Amino acid sequence: MNILDWLRKALTVWNGVFSFVLALVFSGSLLSLDAAGKLVFHEVMTGTVLYPVQATLSRFDGTVRMYRENARLTRENAALRAENDWLQQALRQAPRLEEMARFRQAASLRLVPGRVIAQDAGRFQAAWVIDLGFADSVDINMPVLTSRGVIGKTVKVYRNHSLVQLLADPAFKASVQSNRSRARGILEADGPERLVARFPAGSDVARSDTLITAGLGGVFPKGLRVGTAGREVTRQEKENQDVMRAFRVEPFQPLHTVEEVFVLLKADSWMLEDSLQ
Repeated sequence: MNILDWLRKALTVWNGVFSFVLALVFSGSLLSLDAAGKLVFHEVMTGTVLYPVQATLSRFDGTVRMYRENARLTRENAALRAENDWLQQALRQAPRLEEMARFRQAASLRLVPGRVIAQDAGRFQAAWVIDLGFADSVDINMPVLTSRGVIGKTVKVYRNHSLVQLLADPAFKASVQSNRSRARGILEADGPERLVARFPAGSDVARSDTLITAGLGGVFPKGLRVGTAGREVTRQEKENQDVMRAFRVEPFQPLHTVEEVFVLLKADSWMLEDSLQ
């Protein structure tokens, strides 16, 4: 309780007692005076005591009302600002949700939509947490993607959330292939926010080729979009340069802009089919 409210409460509680005592004093004073003295007493008390006290109490009461009104308006302003911020975010989110809805409707895949609720603060941005888990039929080693392309896979699954290993994780590897030539290679991280795809020497791969998942390994089905092949790594940068060709990869979905994702649910027949490829 602030001091203004305390004073107001004190005046309210003691108002009756104060008024009774004041009335007794005034009554005793008036009874002891003659008619002329009573007139003088009335004028003096009205001009020097009652009016100043009444004016002071009125100003105090007005100050308290103004303080309370200001506090109320401050709370309302904060609430309206929070509501406005929420509406602004909802407006920005709407196009993304519409794009996801169109993609989910067009794709012949079992997709479960979710949100990113936490992320790795390290420079590699190797993992996220999403709000999907066993309760949503999500399991370990299920692809995580957006309408633009693959971003990772689930590695730990709990009841209502899952840990996602991202393409940028140095430990992440996936089989990919050129959509044009069908040449297959391995996608892996090569430093913070940098991906590289390695193909056998002599593979028909060129810059600007679209890279898709190759369907090997039992995690990603064939045909999911990953990114575009960029410049080929120079001979000075190559490892095992006589047997491998390496290309920088520009992912279709930049990780730093993702807020909503899909988890691709898999059936047992899919895993068997992938293992036979």
